[in-house]
Amino acid sequence: MTQNIAGKGSISQNSRLNEQISELTAENDRLAESFSAMASAILQFDEVGWGVLGNNTEDGFTLQATKATARSARQQATSNPLLKRGAALRASYVFGRGFKMSSNGAPLKPAFRKLVDDTINQQVLFSEQALKRAEKTLFTDGNFFVRYNTKTKRFGSVSIDEITGTAVNADDPTIVEYYQRTYTVVDSVDSSGRQVLKTKVVWYALDTTENPVSRIGDYPVDRDFVLIDHRENNDKGIWGVPDCFPALPWAWSYSEYLKDGSKMLKALSSIAWQVKSKTAKGAASAGSKLLNNRQVASTAVTGTDTELSQMPRSNAVDLGTGRPLAAMAATAMEVSVDALLAGSPSTASGAQVLDQSTLNAAYGRQGNWEAFFVRVLNVMGVPNPAVQFNKIIVDPSYRSVQSLGQLWQSGLFAPSVIQAAYAEEAGIDAPGSIPSGVVIPNNLTTSVNATNVATSQGNSGAGVGVLTNGNNQARTAAVTPK
Repeated sequence: MTQNIAGKGSISQNSRLNEQISELTAENDRLAESFSAMASAILQFDEVGWGVLGNNTEDGFTLQATKATARSARQQATSNPLLKRGAALRASYVFGRGFKMSSNGAPLKPAFRKLVDDTINQQVLFSEQALKRAEKTLFTDGNFFVRYNTKTKRFGSVSIDEITGTAVNADDPTIVEYYQRTYTVVDSVDSSGRQVLKTKVVWYALDTTENPVSRIGDYPVDRDFVLIDHRENNDKGIWGVPDCFPALPWAWSYSEYLKDGSKMLKALSSIAWQVKSKTAKGAASAGSKLLNNRQVASTAVTGTDTELSQMPRSNAVDLGTGRPLAAMAATAMEVSVDALLAGSPSTASGAQVLDQSTLNAAYGRQGNWEAFFVRVLNVMGVPNPAVQFNKIIVDPSYRSVQSLGQLWQSGLFAPSVIQAAYAEEAGIDAPGSIPSGVVIPNNLTTSVNATNVATSQGNSGAGVGVLTNGNNQARTAAVTPK
């Protein structure tokens, strides 16, 4: 006969045994409910997370499927820790170090810089927060849209939920030329102070569309606006696919695994000892002794036909065995599983590793954003725009200083460029003017110090004191017979 007895009991043995049986029965019911809830959650996930797959075609996702996927992905990326951290990691890798915008190889002119620094434009597109929000939009929606008002010179965001149609090129149906937007605006306020909403339908021409028309079907094309789109993972079809889409089932599975493991640990922790006896009398006798003896390190004395053993504790369920599920989610999001599981025991001292595959994924995304922002600068009227991201991996300060010194000695950069780089590395906001006595490299002659003699080491024989500009005049004079 086998009887389970809790570590703490009441004064009455029989009532305690009955209570323990009731607790075990209730625990069994809870486990049954847990399995039932898991089955229900699986069905719910299939309906919410994967049901939209039935709405895609051979040419890719439909617009309806894209919107449904985006709504589900946004909800799960907010509530699921793995997806939330995955989105934050990707955004920090891509935009964490920022990027530079230039025109004709020089910084933007003050007029364009003023447009970039505009409060609304910063809020919508150019601030660090806006940039990371844009990357997260690709993570959950797969599609990012902004519109540019050619009159006010301001940008505005457009959600995929507001896109209700497209007009494509007549010769190539994969090239979108117009997007239809349906949205609500406040039309008026009634006598009671309530807002009266109005639905508007309008077409926007894409920034790449030449000679836009004035009307498509029953709705006008608003020529005051230009739309710029950014779609990711659209290998087939028009619409982009969220970055997190392949990670959704694995992130959900890992979350459910941890929940179930926690429930099992709690269930096991409610039972301290197990008494096995061949007779009911022997089990009751051992149970009585165990229940009444609550001293630290006490001993339970049983008969020859009774076996007493301690129930397993925390090591009965290893939650770390669920790591492969998290690894699949990390693979789908193209981030390291060690970075995804913050403080993972697999990394020394909790250090996070930015591996080469993760860097390559971030570089690829940066390249796509560079093309997008070149289009943005083009609609702003910037001539010959260029966008360049700063390096994701930054060398230690001492190595950066050494590199700058070598660049300076090469003579390929003006003193102002090197000074700006040194000031940025040292955190100096206003480095001031270049000192008049700065030592110019051998092959560089500038107005700052045009009479400076080369100071590099070498033979101090013939030609010393002769100013040259990287030629062989001094050597020629030394070897030519007089």
